[in-house]
Amino acid sequence: MNPIENRYENNLKPLKNRFFVVAGLFLIVAIAFVTAQRNRRQLESTFDNLTRAQGGLTRVKEANANRRHVLAALKSQFGQGAQIMSPEMVIYGKVEEIKARLNPDDMTITAVAKGGGEASLQYTLSFSNPNFNNLLNAISYLHGSVFPLTPVSSVAITQSDVKGTSGYSFNITGKVITSGKTKP
Repeated sequence: MNPIENRYENNLKPLKNRFFVVAGLFLIVAIAFVTAQRNRRQLESTFDNLTRAQGGLTRVKEANANRRHVLAALKSQFGQGAQIMSPEMVIYGKVEEIKARLNPDDMTITAVAKGGGEASLQYTLSFSNPNFNNLLNAISYLHGSVFPLTPVSSVAITQSDVKGTSGYSFNITGKVITSGKTKP
């Protein structure tokens, strides 16, 4: 090596050492920064999951309170008597309730049929010159019954012309269904 190269190498040697030290420190700081960012993202994700879980817990508590309220309402509505009544008594009681509440012009029922762990009775309600709101209210009442069930299977609306005046009549056909054990 010639003396000029030797002198540059001697002058650059401390700079090389400083460069490697600074590069090493930069690398350590960069790795620490990346690690901190990754940990921050994980903490944010964990916080979001925790917030969702707390919201879910609130919804579960509300659903549980609602369930308790519904069960209390059912127990107060049916009392202990529903457990000792026969399915026929429950069904005929509901038929009387329907008749009293909806006040049809005519009501036809079939005998109680048992099978498949349930007892049922088919009904047909006839109304003449009704208001359509009454029709909707009757269907809503029948579909809204919880125990025993009273689903509507068909609705027939007819228009008749009697002495120059037109009128409407409708028939609602459905079933009263209860469990063979009659426990709600």
